[in-house]
Amino acid sequence: MIVTANARLSVSVETTLNPLTNALEIKSLVLPIEFSDTITIDVFNTAFMDIVHYTNKALHVKEKRIIDEALLKMREQFGYKQNFSVKIHKNIPTGHGLGSGASDATAVVKAVAHLAKLKPTPEQYYNLAVKIGKDVPYFLVNKPAVYNLNKQEVTPIKFKHNPQVLLIIHPDIYEKENVVKDFLDYGESLQKPLEKVVELAESGSLRELGSVLFNDFSETIIKHTPALRTVLNDLKQLNVEAYGIAGTGTTIFALSDNRHLLRFISDKYRKQNYQTVMTKVIR
Repeated sequence: MIVTANARLSVSVETTLNPLTNALEIKSLVLPIEFSDTITIDVFNTAFMDIVHYTNKALHVKEKRIIDEALLKMREQFGYKQNFSVKIHKNIPTGHGLGSGASDATAVVKAVAHLAKLKPTPEQYYNLAVKIGKDVPYFLVNKPAVYNLNKQEVTPIKFKHNPQVLLIIHPDIYEKENVVKDFLDYGESLQKPLEKVVELAESGSLRELGSVLFNDFSETIIKHTPALRTVLNDLKQLNVEAYGIAGTGTTIFALSDNRHLLRFISDKYRKQNYQTVMTKVIR
């Protein structure tokens, strides 16, 4: 069985420090995008064990753990006897804030359910997703939504726009846990409301949406990878409608109705050894 697992963009990220727990609460406006890994899943003929491996060299070791964990939790919850071979061909770079590990895990869980002839209810899927953690609950919904990471709650929105999407991916990897730690050490919330972003995502123009996008982690990420500021300034000078840093990674996104402009920008940064990807929002 062959399935795909798409990436996602966190186009605005709001952080709040809980004074009771001293934990950082993270809420994001998230858009699924048509940029995906390809996964082949087969049933072993004889009982052995589940095997997960990658068909190319784009392996970031922490990503495999979430897929192993998903298979383990899946077996614990449903008690099926089959064993599975999972082959993942990576297109989405790991460790860049695009959610590829959680997306792969979600795709594997759904494929195993199909091959094992299971029929999980939405509640069973959600309970499993919460046990696996990360962004798996979001990928069960996989629509434009507000995602509360701490509560693992997904609230779909009616995303009005249909822009071209450009990803400009810096080669640096900045792990999410390190971003959060550094933010707690020296970062500062921008104190902007995510509600305004949602309002314009549903009813405003793309440029109006771009004017209110924010990411509380941006300055922390730029301090780690200063070259990102140059890219953001360039997008501003080129009058791109909406852009920013995606989530907690070193990926910059640009949203525009002008495909030729994004192609020009893509060619420019590819020559500077960035990975660039042209894609679309899944609506």
